[in-house]
Amino acid sequence: MDSEVQRPLADFPENIWEDILTSFSKSDLGSDALKMKQNILKETIKESYMASRANPIENIKFIDTLCRLGVSYHFEEDITEQLQKSFDCPDFNQKIRQFGCDLYTVGIIFQVFRQFGFKLSSDVFNKFKDEDGKFKEHLVADASGMLSLYEAAQWSTPGEDSLDEALAFSISHLEEISFRSSPHLAIRIKNALKHPFHKGIYRIETRQYISYYEAEEECNSTLLEFAKIDFNLLQVLHRQELACVTMWHKEMEFESKITYTKHRVAEACLWAVGTYFEPEYSQARVLLANVVILLTALDDTYDAYGTKEELEVASRST
Repeated sequence: MDSEVQRPLADFPENIWEDILTSFSKSDLGSDALKMKQNILKETIKESYMASRANPIENIKFIDTLCRLGVSYHFEEDITEQLQKSFDCPDFNQKIRQFGCDLYTVGIIFQVFRQFGFKLSSDVFNKFKDEDGKFKEHLVADASGMLSLYEAAQWSTPGEDSLDEALAFSISHLEEISFRSSPHLAIRIKNALKHPFHKGIYRIETRQYISYYEAEEECNSTLLEFAKIDFNLLQVLHRQELACVTMWHKEMEFESKITYTKHRVAEACLWAVGTYFEPEYSQARVLLANVVILLTALDDTYDAYGTKEELEVASRST
């Protein structure tokens, strides 16, 4: 009997989330007026994006803003097509290697290309080095440029020594730079040093960037409004997915039948949102969260319930 078996039970912390998630109503989906406003703004943003293609460099900066605000998925096909044209254009490649293109701009271009699968060479940063192959010290005066270099270096691949040097150089100066930067840029730098944008959970990074963007002097108010509406509508969808997974978890009676395991429904849903956040993957997120919960229970069965003898029998039978 179980009472006679000495089991290696773990003392997992209790689940901190309330069970109010299953009570979300359909009214949480958002009003039709809000969705209509989103569609109108989307057309305006698309017009601005199409107009920016006249200047490839400004176009890529616009793409970067769309990505950081979490709305680039609305225009993904157009973005990929335009980036392909710029990447294949000799004049464009020559222009970004000229001295007229500053560190901030080159860093943004490098990030966007790599993000969409175009492996722009790291030699675009060579012009910022001195005769000894070291990054020039005067670059430290450009706070935005140094942050851009740091984030660009996050896209390095094995063997790209130049990007490793860029990362070390930017890290060694950014914390000091943050103390003399504007408040919102200082926060960006400090957060980036903890969690680089492209290595964070996309929706969390998007929420943070909306605040950063709102504080910028050149903020596009239409784009900002579109990003906020899109974020709120997606957030409601993600909350409903969380309610759906919570209901499934309760119906399966995990807490009463598998008492020794961790019950981490919210965390499982966060894993799913971190994998893909777009609305078309809603069902996939629910399924992935369910799988994570099942795997957690299986893992805890091995780590925090089964005895050595039971586990050896289970291993032989699989």
